[in-house]
Amino acid sequence: MTRSDPEFTLFIPTYNRAKLLPRALASIEAQTCRDFEVVIVDDGSTDDTAAVVAAWRTRVDFPVVYVRQPNRGKYAAHNVGVERARGRFFVLLDSDDRLLPDTLERIRRHWHSIPEGERWRFAGVEGLVESMDGKRLLTEPYPQSPLDISYLDLFYRLGVGGDKKHAIRTEILRRFPYPIFPGETNIRDSITWNRIAHHYIFRCVNEPFQQVEYQPDGLTSNRFRVRMGSPRGFQQFHLEEITLHRPWLSRRQLRRSTIAFIRFSLHLRVGFWQQARLTGYDPLWLMLLPAGLLRWLVDCYRLRFQDAAPPNRVPIRN
Repeated sequence: MTRSDPEFTLFIPTYNRAKLLPRALASIEAQTCRDFEVVIVDDGSTDDTAAVVAAWRTRVDFPVVYVRQPNRGKYAAHNVGVERARGRFFVLLDSDDRLLPDTLERIRRHWHSIPEGERWRFAGVEGLVESMDGKRLLTEPYPQSPLDISYLDLFYRLGVGGDKKHAIRTEILRRFPYPIFPGETNIRDSITWNRIAHHYIFRCVNEPFQQVEYQPDGLTSNRFRVRMGSPRGFQQFHLEEITLHRPWLSRRQLRRSTIAFIRFSLHLRVGFWQQARLTGYDPLWLMLLPAGLLRWLVDCYRLRFQDAAPPNRVPIRN
């Protein structure tokens, strides 16, 4: 990045959110820190999203990049946004959320509070989310603030989960893109944060950075369909949990993740011998096979009798 590049890239992935998008765009215009660009990736919208963005671009005084792509999902859009970003820090703003007016200013202040000689260890700054009326937090706060910690330690050892919002160094995100599987559009956000956590930590603060409103047709509200529609991505996530991240998992977490790995492997028609090889012939995997098989059967029942939307399945053979 050159000296003329902005401090922040504000990234908006969007799909058929033309009516809600102006709220997010207005919150960008209201930022007290003006050292940013905006990258919008339109994931195949069929509404007036393009027109909304075009009209907005004509009246703002900062760079706006608009990319339109066929519908490939939020995470493919995220990878495209990172590729196009020029900012030092990458800030995700969902198209139905909004930033608080001083969010970027506070993120920059927290980053500069880290001693310069130690910043190489940090992926970025992370904060909380609150309701649109600003009256309540929608996520679990950190046990102290500031807290310098990796995602693996935060989630698996301290048990602090929930939606968080962060500014991440763009150069790090380029090294850790989301894995994309043909025919699938979703994966767990934390697959990338877990990978980053082996190398970097975050400065976490108990301050809201964004106001969010979860939509009825969003990813959060359609978890079963999301998971059944992207079994390979979820299988990969749980495989990494029980292999790469195993030292961080409690016994209970390890059991749950192993069962989930078996469950999604069966949806992919991955045979038992292949599962055994992938897990390193783990005795726990063998012991939990009946539980994983039962969980898969429950899914099959729900898909046949309770859920009309069939999943996208990508068969993997032994």
